[in-house]
Amino acid sequence: MNKILIYAALLSCLILGCKKKENSSKAGQAGVYELEKQVITGRGKDSTIKRTQIKIYTDRYFMYASMVPDSSVGFGVGTYTLDSGNRITERSIYTSRALDSSLTYKLEITGKPNGYIQSIPDYTTAKGVKYVLKEDYKKLASGDTSILDGLWKMEKTYTIKGKDTIATKVRQYKIFWGGHFIFIHRFPQDKAETKFKNGFGTGVFTFKDDMLREEEQISNYALLRNHKFAIKITLNGNDEYTQVINGANDEQSVEIYKRVK
Repeated sequence: MNKILIYAALLSCLILGCKKKENSSKAGQAGVYELEKQVITGRGKDSTIKRTQIKIYTDRYFMYASMVPDSSVGFGVGTYTLDSGNRITERSIYTSRALDSSLTYKLEITGKPNGYIQSIPDYTTAKGVKYVLKEDYKKLASGDTSILDGLWKMEKTYTIKGKDTIATKVRQYKIFWGGHFIFIHRFPQDKAETKFKNGFGTGVFTFKDDMLREEEQISNYALLRNHKFAIKITLNGNDEYTQVINGANDEQSVEIYKRVK
């Protein structure tokens, strides 16, 4: 399998149909956002963190993925609620920090013309010092919506080579909203499963005639950045789909996804 196929198989390309209408959310926070500034405050000092980060809110779920200059990857996915006092409660399903252990954060949100400011007063406490995290986000332009916008989890992935079928162990989620997507994943790098790698990718997409076309814009994989993918998909009802990526030497990578409800 060539390098493009390997990373494309982990990329978890999703199916999305398009309708010409605006995104809407009962929660009022739905949209795609790019981090402009991140500051952590403790002991009376502010520290600005250099981080590239994209965050998507659907009407129920959120996902963010980020990368710092040394290419370390952080991510989180979960559910959220927004009350009338501009406070968001996020409850994680899976994160790079705590994996399956659920984390709950209470965010204070302040709107601005082109996005919002997010503050977590109780971000963490270390050696008796309380730290506050503040993030400034700008909202990205939305594209077409789809009845399939939402959160998906990869249930199974395997490679077919001749008569051999080789399963791949990877934990992966993907979210679509308003013409944008993010995928996040974690997979073992050795047979003993003592070393793991976190990865992500984010960009824009279109879907037409059962063909999903994605353009990767940000990723910790240099090979993916600015790469375009065109992948045929098969939808099994509204909550499951299969995609097949054809590679060199008649190899095929198969991925099966189910919607998170």
